[in-house]
Amino acid sequence: MDQLTVDPGDRLLEVGCGHGVAVSLVCERLGSGRITAIDRSPKMIEMARRRNREHVVSGRAVFELASFEDADLGAGQFDKIFAVHVALFWRRPALALNLVKDLLAPGGRLYLFNQSPGWREEAEPRAFADRLSAKFADNGLAVERAPVAELSGSPAVAVVARAP
Repeated sequence: MDQLTVDPGDRLLEVGCGHGVAVSLVCERLGSGRITAIDRSPKMIEMARRRNREHVVSGRAVFELASFEDADLGAGQFDKIFAVHVALFWRRPALALNLVKDLLAPGGRLYLFNQSPGWREEAEPRAFADRLSAKFADNGLAVERAPVAELSGSPAVAVVARAP
């Protein structure tokens, strides 16, 4: 959440919301803004809706059962899009980043987070961040930062990029 600076009026999309923990944290910072969260798992969407019932009722949170590739979310709708450990972004970056570019408002930002307990060497997460940053740049996004930090005893990567 330190990397994802949420402004009260932000329109956000979380790709792969899981249990909805990040949605809860985002909604605490929203005023007039709103977060849309998608996940391909019906079980995860149901759990996320239950966890965030008050935010759904208030209109700050909307949950959709959909994969990122199949979601119908409208063009230019989001100020910020984020994903935590969603493999589509490094396995099929051109597809994922083209979807992102269509969904981001001008000047909007993409935040991609990944943490792998299997990372043992300091260079591996840095190399991952650098490879991901290059893919972002190759697909027309301007990388603003790509920090690697220790989080709960394991290296975590964040890549933040801005839409043209």
